[in-house]
Amino acid sequence: MPPDYKKLYEIVCDLYANSEHFYYGQWDETFYTLRVFETCKELIQKSRLKVNKDVILTAAIFHDIGKTKLDTEEKIQEEWDDHPQYGAEITREILRDLKFDNEFIEEVVYLVKHHGDRPNKVEMLRTPELKILQDADLLADMGIASFIRPFLYSGKNKRKTINNVNYIKTTKSSNGTISKENLYRLNLKASRRIAKKLIKEANKLNKKIFKMTQSELLEG
Repeated sequence: MPPDYKKLYEIVCDLYANSEHFYYGQWDETFYTLRVFETCKELIQKSRLKVNKDVILTAAIFHDIGKTKLDTEEKIQEEWDDHPQYGAEITREILRDLKFDNEFIEEVVYLVKHHGDRPNKVEMLRTPELKILQDADLLADMGIASFIRPFLYSGKNKRKTINNVNYIKTTKSSNGTISKENLYRLNLKASRRIAKKLIKEANKLNKKIFKMTQSELLEG
């Protein structure tokens, strides 16, 4: 029997909702967790790698739960890189309470702990499971998700929508440069194929919002 993913997701959502990070953080982590989970499913299918699906999908649900420990703006700035370690500890505790097999728990914890250890940061042996989780973590933030992120900042940080459109123009123009940087951090060929489609998707949306906000009211 596979894990009850919905139950695990509900546990994670409750932890986010009850933490200050949900209010101090940059965006809704419950939405992002869902996207990483679904992207992992897509990569498992398209990569055709022999992997432990249950381990990957469980880790996808828990991978960023360590951010609940970053409950102030100061901690977010100073301890961001520590959230995988925090997440590993939280994940182990929850899965033990739910009576999961110890071997399964440690395999999930390994992915949560190392999901941020990318090739440009740490030289290490990456299992197929870790490669899929790492790639899903990047892909989930591309395409439409990449487009809407600046607008999620608006609500959290009380910024004007127009200011966020200008932010998009100045930081990535209409060519998806942020997404292209991520393209070279991906582990799998299947991931790069998906990423290229997502970049085009974001570019189209960017061009539309640029056109929508062209007005004489904003000139000068």
